[in-house]
Amino acid sequence: MNTQFVQLPIKGRKWAIPALLITFLLGTQNSFSQDTTELDEVVVIGTKFEIPVEKSGKTIYKLSQQDLERNAGKSVADILNEVPGIQMDGNFGSPGTNISYFVRGASSKNTLILIDGLPINDPSNISSTYDLRLLSLNQVESIEVLKGGLSTLYGTGASAAVINIKLKESKGNKPFGGSVDFNAGSFGTYNGNLSFNGKKDKFSYLVSGNFLTSEGFSSASDEQATIPFGKDGLDRKNALLKLGYEFSEKFNLDFFTGYDDMEADYDQGTFADADFQQINNQLRFGITPSYKYAKGKVSLKSVYNLNEREFISNFPSEYKGRNLQIDLTQEHNILPGLKGLWGVNLQQFSYEQPGELDFKSNKFTLVDPYASFFYEAQSGFNLHAGARVNTHSEYDHKFIYNVNPSYYVPISSSVSLKVLASISTSYITPSLYQINSPQYGNDMLNPEESLNYEQGVSLYVGKEFTLNLVHFTRDETSPIDFVSIFDEDGSYIGGQYQNTEAERSVEGFEADFSWTPNKYLDLSGHYAHVNTDKPSTFYRVPKNKWGWTVNAQPIENTEFSLKYNFTGKRTFYDFSEGEMELEGFGLVDLYIQRTLLENKLRVYGAINNLIDEEFTAIYGYTTRGRTFSLGAQYQF
Repeated sequence: MNTQFVQLPIKGRKWAIPALLITFLLGTQNSFSQDTTELDEVVVIGTKFEIPVEKSGKTIYKLSQQDLERNAGKSVADILNEVPGIQMDGNFGSPGTNISYFVRGASSKNTLILIDGLPINDPSNISSTYDLRLLSLNQVESIEVLKGGLSTLYGTGASAAVINIKLKESKGNKPFGGSVDFNAGSFGTYNGNLSFNGKKDKFSYLVSGNFLTSEGFSSASDEQATIPFGKDGLDRKNALLKLGYEFSEKFNLDFFTGYDDMEADYDQGTFADADFQQINNQLRFGITPSYKYAKGKVSLKSVYNLNEREFISNFPSEYKGRNLQIDLTQEHNILPGLKGLWGVNLQQFSYEQPGELDFKSNKFTLVDPYASFFYEAQSGFNLHAGARVNTHSEYDHKFIYNVNPSYYVPISSSVSLKVLASISTSYITPSLYQINSPQYGNDMLNPEESLNYEQGVSLYVGKEFTLNLVHFTRDETSPIDFVSIFDEDGSYIGGQYQNTEAERSVEGFEADFSWTPNKYLDLSGHYAHVNTDKPSTFYRVPKNKWGWTVNAQPIENTEFSLKYNFTGKRTFYDFSEGEMELEGFGLVDLYIQRTLLENKLRVYGAINNLIDEEFTAIYGYTTRGRTFSLGAQYQF
């Protein structure tokens, strides 16, 4: 099969997708042997069907429990910052620093974060996004990252990426088990987690509690001060409960609830010390019943989330958010090789700002019907396609779609190739904060829209080697950003959210590989490039990021991991200094662990930023240097 069409220039991208479709459809007339070695990894996020990764028409980056364990002393934000195409902002600062993220150059509001498959967002947040600082890494089982537009499956907010964070569940069939984990590190940081889980007949449970405390360091840089600034620390507590009951082989019901509480210190601003504090807590609970029948399954996912945020400073403020999510779907095997999934998604957002806004008058409701289909041919041709009608209580209805073909081609008994392409549309309505905030809101904002193109190829050599190459383009309409307002003398007097450009185009390229030559060694590397035709709206995003990882097991029950990650130059804007360029930086991290007592005890340690690289992540704020972490986990 001729695969040179993946090299079509961007100028011809309007013809690239039809050409791919024609080539794929013609290719389905040929028959290929399916004796090639199947890969073990199964993904869900790209289609909502459980399918092998080689049959997915998306490049999905999955972090397993083993991958997460190799990151002692790091947060979820730190780990996501190492995923190709993702730039986290704030994760290198003091423990309570605000976290924002850019995926393929798009800001936080364009990436939807799911917890166990459902958005658990804070409507009072600027972009109605999930606050990653609330999440305990100890309670996370795995993370799936899908880049590219997929609003047809997940609705508004999924125009650049979807990140599904799967929390731990009960394992095994014994009635009682669990684990205890404790570690300590630099800046007076202590982290502990205790969990119990089990299964008795048809009943299963998991109970988990976590605490984290850190003295931290000054958030604002004191390099221009005459005396050192005070430390800005963090205290966080997490509780998680999951219950499940199998009424029969066909019907089961799961219940979950969680509580997260964070208290963090922060400073006044650039090079300015202060004794300010923010308090953030979140309570969520939901039920997820499902019923299986001969040709499919009916599922209901529901969650109700309550957030409260308080800022104690010279300008005190308080916010309370409410988020209801209900997703009812039916999955059905229509014909051999053809699956369908259709459903309706209800989302209701509201937030209160005492003395300014109340829940009743400050809310949105979305009721979106959608459908998704996955076709798998014997020839290796796969097609995922879907559509959604975005129905918003305050904005016009919008039809969005995605078409995502791929071709899995066995070349030999151990070598196979996957060629993929996609075209999708996304529709992002402004957040409640962007519209109604008394200080910065703008009720004249238009929704954002985007048209996404993606072409790529994946090479598999058995289970030992994988190479992914992807080119993408995202054409945005009416992007929203915060615009500063200055008086005639050039002094800053305020700001407002505005549609900054009529149109903006973002283009990029990503590559990653993984190689396991033997059971003692595995290597991986990645590179990402992103650019835009409107650089004045592209602050804090590096054009280039790359890195590599070596995981080795030199002796039995002992392994180490060595990482290097480089972040290129970024353009940064500061109110007082204007536009500036921040230099790139490279960080080396080392992790070592040893398992004992028949793998029940794991002792581990890490040195992050091993060479103590000095760099600026956010202008005017401190960046952590070399850090140490040492801990142990025991499973019973």
